[in-house]
Amino acid sequence: MIKNKVTLLDREFHFGIGFLNEFIDGSGISFEELLMQPLVTFIPKAMFYSMSYALKRQGLENDFSMNDIFDLIDENGGVDGHFWNEFKDACNDSFHKDVPLDKSKKKVTAKK
Repeated sequence: MIKNKVTLLDREFHFGIGFLNEFIDGSGISFEELLMQPLVTFIPKAMFYSMSYALKRQGLENDFSMNDIFDLIDENGGVDGHFWNEFKDACNDSFHKDVPLDKSKKKVTAKK
């Protein structure tokens, strides 16, 4: 079962490691660069690669462009709209929520 997905505007968006690989391979930028982008640059690209990955998982071809993503954003309230904010929250949760913790690390206390 995939927890890292959301459906917005009747479109499925997937997150997780597959999405990150799509994003990095498709955009040609490193993971570190990806995280340093301003939201107005990151979110549309993340939407594009997240939708693309969801289609790939279903065995379907990507039939949209970045311009289609920009139109979806603009037609649904822009950067202050419900669509933008729900996607941003879901994407953010995929990076931080339900991430397995490495419990094997030893805790180190500082010496006084």
